[in-house]
Amino acid sequence: MKLMTAPAGSSISRRSNEIGPVLSETRTMFKNRLASLFIAALLPVSVHAADCPSADTAAKGFVLENTGARSEFHKAEGQIVKTVNHFGGSQQQTVFSFAGLFDLARFSKNEQYAIHPLSDLSRIGPLKKGARTNVAFLALGPDERADTRWSLELTVAGQESFSLGECKYKVFRIKQVTKRGDEQVDILSVLYSPDLQATLAKVYYEGTADEYTVRYDRIQSLTH
Repeated sequence: MKLMTAPAGSSISRRSNEIGPVLSETRTMFKNRLASLFIAALLPVSVHAADCPSADTAAKGFVLENTGARSEFHKAEGQIVKTVNHFGGSQQQTVFSFAGLFDLARFSKNEQYAIHPLSDLSRIGPLKKGARTNVAFLALGPDERADTRWSLELTVAGQESFSLGECKYKVFRIKQVTKRGDEQVDILSVLYSPDLQATLAKVYYEGTADEYTVRYDRIQSLTH
């Protein structure tokens, strides 16, 4: 049996001649598209730049997150850093800190906390292993005694690397001891990034069987 073919001059033949190049071009475009997708899939992850705020961009604001909180960091006047913490539900806390290292004031629905430094904070630093600083202050609040002197002892234990997703930062491990008069009321270590002016993690009961760490896991620019 012979297959039927259209006469050379027929309309079917003309449509075949017109459609053929179109199909050929479509196939070429499809192949090129597949090739582009294949090449993109083979590119290393590092080619796709991660959003890692740095010392040069941190002043524009950035966000730190973990499974339970989202913290928005804003550079304020001088060495003051404003942080707005969002927790589960509608809970929110606003913190003003000295260079992101220790809190000067905290405000939330359930807390109103502030201190008045008696020491010259400009003398804190430069941070390096073994550096020690003592910050004297008054705790401000309706239930605080005006004549009670507090202190915050800062000791730099060393420097290490800290990862937030694909972003890595050099941090100082700083031991913080808070005293009311001669009574020790709090002790912990913080992992502090001078580039970001932010505390990235807090270590409680360090060196004991009860040691645990509260840390951030992700970072991105505030504009995202």
